Amino acid sequence: MLLPMFASAALAAASPGGTADALAPSAPAAAVPAPTIDSLLQPPAGYNSTDTDEDAGTPAPQGPIPYGQLDGKAYDDAMKNAAAVARQAAGPLDGGWSLAAADGHRLYRFQLQGHGYGLLEAEGAWRDLDGGSRLKGSGFLEQVGYAGDQLMLRFYEADPADEVVVTVKPAGTGPWSGQLRRHGAVTQVTFRKD
Repeated sequence: MLLPMFASAALAAASPGGTADALAPSAPAAAVPAPTIDSLLQPPAGYNSTDTDEDAGTPAPQGPIPYGQLDGKAYDDAMKNAAAVARQAAGPLDGGWSLAAADGHRLYRFQLQGHGYGLLEAEGAWRDLDGGSRLKGSGFLEQVGYAGDQLMLRFYEADPADEVVVTVKPAGTGPWSGQLRRHGAVTQVTFRKD
């Protein structure tokens, strides 16, 4: 019986007024509304959008700029710059080429890609423009190589026994000139970019 009385006196002494009135229940606090998603996403009071990240010394990220607000000139400049970089990375053989006989009759069409390593590395595909009885009219080049100033293209029309070798070299600013070896025959040819 002494314990409850002792506890009451100790609590009364600890209260600011030193009376037992401190133990009386206080008025309920004002109800705080539960947070919503929108209220959680709002920046805190006093937030300035130009605040910087103290560690990085850069403006706080603002998020992606909507496409509709992009500056048209900046977008065009970026696209032109990307195209210029791609052209600089292209090799001198990049693009379409045709191989024709001395009389101008086109025999083959080639699509070459140089990978930006000058004349050191290239690959490509061929297509037979002459038709004829050959069943395979297109394929990939087996080899693109250089011997001195000559470009050599090697591929097989139907099987490994049906080898075609083209050797050409630049002739000034005009078409390249050289030879086509096919089925044991040698034909004088010109090689020009389309």
